Formats: sequence, C-alpha cells, structure tokens
Amino acid sequence: MSFKTHGLVALLVIGMLTSGAMAGNITGTVTYSGDAPARPVLTATKDQHCIDAVKGTKSEALVVSKENGIKNVVIYARVPRAKVTVPETNPVMDQKGCAYYPHVLAVVAGSTVDLTSSDPVAHNVHSHAKKNEAINFQIPQPGKLFPHKVAKPEEIKFTCDIHAWMTGYIVAVNSNFFAVTGYKDAEGGWISSDAYEKSADAGNYTIADVPAGRVNVIAWHEELGSARKKVEVPASGDIAVNFTSADFKKRAKK
Repeated sequence: MSFKTHGLVALLVIGMLTSGAMAGNITGTVTYSGDAPARPVLTATKDQHCIDAVKGTKSEALVVSKENGIKNVVIYARVPRAKVTVPETNPVMDQKGCAYYPHVLAVVAGSTVDLTSSDPVAHNVHSHAKKNEAINFQIPQPGKLFPHKVAKPEEIKFTCDIHAWMTGYIVAVNSNFFAVTGYKDAEGGWISSDAYEKSADAGNYTIADVPAGRVNVIAWHEELGSARKKVEVPASGDIAVNFTSADFKKRAKK
C-alpha cells in the first residue's frame, strides 16, 4: 500500500473518530405576531388555601412578554440515529399554589416523572393521555412522591378534578435535545407566568451540543399547536432557528 493510500486511510479514520464530537448549538426565539390576547384572570372556588394562592393570577395557556416572547413553548431537535437516554434523576411535576408547577414539563420519552404536591390541601392528578397510561388519583397530603412512567412521546394534559382551574402538561419527546421557553431565569429558578408577562424576554432558547447534520426542529405550544423547520446544524458554533406564532398550526381534531 502506498504512502498516499495510508495517509488517506488515516484521514478517514480520524474523521470517523472525531465526527461524533462535532456538534453545534440551536438558538433562537419564539415570538407572538401582533397583539397578544389578554390573559383571563383565574378564580379559585374551593379551599381557602387555593382561594388565597390563586387570587390575582391569570391563565397560563398563552403567556406573552413585553417583547412578544412566548412562554411554555417546547422546542426539540429530531436527530437521526442519535441514541436517546433517560435521565438518572426523575423530573418532578409539583402542585404548588394550587397550580401545576411547572405548567409545562418537557421530558425524554421513557422517563419516570415524580408527581407530587407541596400544597396543604388534597389534589387530584388526572392525565388525559392517549398513547401512555392515563392516570387519575388523589394526592391527599404534601411531600409524597408518586412515580409515573411516561413511556411514549406525547403531549399530555393534566387536570385536577378537585380544583377545575388547574391545568398542566407533560410533553414527552423522543430526543435528548430540547428546551422550554420562559422556563427558568439565569440562576436556574422557575419564572412565574405573571413575572414573565412583565419581562423583556423575547422567547429565547438554546439547545446545546446537537450533533452536526440535518435535523428537524419542532416547536409545540398548548394553544398555538406545532411548527417545524429543517436545518443543517454546524460542526461547531450556533445556528439560529426562530419561530413566530404565524408558523404554528393546530392539529386537526379526529
């Protein structure tokens, strides 16, 4: 074998070894086009703790900031042939202040979610799953964890049969590359919807270390529906993928 051929083989091997490390970041914004509708004020009708906690709060179904950023949009990248792994620590869906907390929780399909309550009143966990196990049970007191496996990709609505205004979502995606807009502040703390509405956030998000190559980027929102874009992720650096509310389409009801 000639030196030239040896060199070519060596380059191919090096390329194969390093290709797995090639990854870029998907960054962007999700914004609302035009004037956002007013958020309805929530009214608690049961349990004094809930009446006090909910007073003055608004619906979280569509929350738009001063800079037109949209909160609670789940964005994920479908990466061909990428291995999907579940986290070692279970994500948590709490019931706090007589609201699901967070309002939208994104998880990897196959994860076990710890359902719990921090409130001193009884709550009910009622999932409206179609592809996963649909559950409906009561959490009578705060602090206890109820593990629940979400095996398949699905957007699952949760309600509380005791407190009718309470809604939340667990969004299970078949990917380890996802983000939720308006999810946390710079220190990693949850951002309330009322605080987000007053903020200057532009619906910013970042999905880090996405393997280089062609991927589908999907965005989902409980009111707006879903949107998708196909992009080429670079071997390093960032690629901007922005969405507006005009990009979303609601899924036709069957």
